Order: sequence, then C-alpha cells, then structure tokens
Amino acid sequence: MDIWIPLLQELVWPITVLLILFFLRKYIPQLVERTTKIGAMGIELEFETAKEFSSPWSNEYVGDIRIGVKSNDFSSGVMDLMDQFSKEGSYDYASIDLYGGKAWLTSRLYIFSTILSKARGIHYWVFVDSHDSLHKKFIGYVDSSSLRMQLSDRFPELCRAYSEALLAVCPEGDTCLKQADSWKITQLVQHFLKGIQKEYPQQAGPGADPHAAQEIEKGWALLKDQTTLEKARFLDINELREICGEWIRTDVLRSVETASMEYLAEKILLSNEQLIPQVDSENWFLDMVDVVQAKKALIKKGRDAAK
Repeated sequence: MDIWIPLLQELVWPITVLLILFFLRKYIPQLVERTTKIGAMGIELEFETAKEFSSPWSNEYVGDIRIGVKSNDFSSGVMDLMDQFSKEGSYDYASIDLYGGKAWLTSRLYIFSTILSKARGIHYWVFVDSHDSLHKKFIGYVDSSSLRMQLSDRFPELCRAYSEALLAVCPEGDTCLKQADSWKITQLVQHFLKGIQKEYPQQAGPGADPHAAQEIEKGWALLKDQTTLEKARFLDINELREICGEWIRTDVLRSVETASMEYLAEKILLSNEQLIPQVDSENWFLDMVDVVQAKKALIKKGRDAAK
C-alpha cells in the first residue's frame, strides 16, 4: 500500500486541474464579455515571465570571449565581464544566439554554461539564430544538466580540462562557485583554456582576415590572433542538434495573445518543464513563461469562476 501513496499524490495535481478546467468551460463566454484586458485564454490571466541572464560577452580590452581570447589574455582585462558571473542573485535562463554559426565556440559554451548554472542558478539555455533577415529565430531549449552531459559526452577533453581547472582553483568542488568572486571565476576560465589550447606556428596566408576566427584543423579552431588553436568547434544549428540530440526541446507557447483556450491550457497543463518558451507567429523567441505559476493561475481562475 505504501508504494501507491507517492503515485496517488502525483496524480492528484493533474486530475484536480483537469476537473477545474472542465467546470471552467461554461464560464468562459461570460468571463470574456467582462474582460477588457487582453490576456491568455481570452480572460484576465497574465503569464509570469522568467528571469533572463544577459551578458555583453565582449569589451574593448580583449574582444569577444565567446570565440576569441587566448588563455594568457584571460586575466584582468575580462574582470568587468566576469563581475556579472559572481554577483548575488539567480536567473532562470539564458539565451544563446548562434548568429549563423559565427558567435560561439563549443568550448566557450561548455565553460560559461557550467559556471553560470552553478553560480547563478540558470536552469535552461534557449538557442536562437540571427542572420540576414532572421532575428532570434527559435531553435530549441535544453536544461543545464542535460547540456553539460551532452557536451561532456561529445567533447570529453573539455570535461577533463574543466575538472583539472576546478581542482587547481576550487579544490573544494564547484559548489564554491556560488560564493566565488570575479577573480576566482576568471582564474577558473583561464586554467580551463590553457588545457585546451595550443600554439599554431603557421602564419595566416595573404588576404586572411586577422579578426575572424576559423576552424583550421578538424576539431580545432584558430583564434583571431592567428597563432592559437583551441579544441573546439563553431556552434551552428547542425552542430547543436548533433550535440544535444533528443535532449533539445521544441515545445513552445505560440502567439499567446490570439491563441485559443484549449491550445494554451493543453500546453501549460501537459508541460513537465519549469519554464516554456514563448514565440510569436513567425517563430521569433520572446521570453520564457513560468509554467508552475501559470498552472496555479489556471486553478485560481477556475475556482473564482466557479464561485
């Protein structure tokens, strides 16, 4: 009997919600007539958006830390960028714009997503793409633990480099990242990069763009200094899908302002995630919605309408 109790407890929530929605249906027309505020499901229901972490990722001293900056340069020049990694407070998600496969190295995604998930509590990573006429076109989203696991499986050398860097900087383990200052985080990234970089003695050929990083050897990317190779790949849509596979999720709330009650209720109530992305009619990413809060709001509206 004891083994059935947890199962019954898990079933109480969805059954309760479905019953409330069933009784809510006959009140929807009256609610719509009394509603002047446009909201989800045609009634006064606002979704609570999640808190996004954003970063400039570059400064005038070292350039873009997502694709450039060799280990020796990753020091005091990046301190202002690392400040936001070490500040107090937590975030729900961060968005990664691939910019047509030119904005991120897999190695930088690994180290920064690992640190931010530990230091700032980020749960989800939303991937979008902007290039030509596209602007933040939604690709999918992955939870932090799955992203790290998939990156580690595909690039074990990154996992080894991180473990060695962590042992050198934070021997007590990555739990220290919650209290780490910007200098300690800077040192951690520097040690990590040292473990995956090597010198590339050949000089760039005539006409080469000195500011553009490129993949010069299989599995190695040439940084903009044209002398440093990093064990990484440029992250485009195909690479992302190969890395994440079935772990990348694509469920979204689409066109919330005009969506039907049935559509939104189904998306919210059947979601097993803490957050779900919201996109517009053209699949442009807008933000992430707090699913737990939305479920509670649905129940409250159902109770209020039934009174």
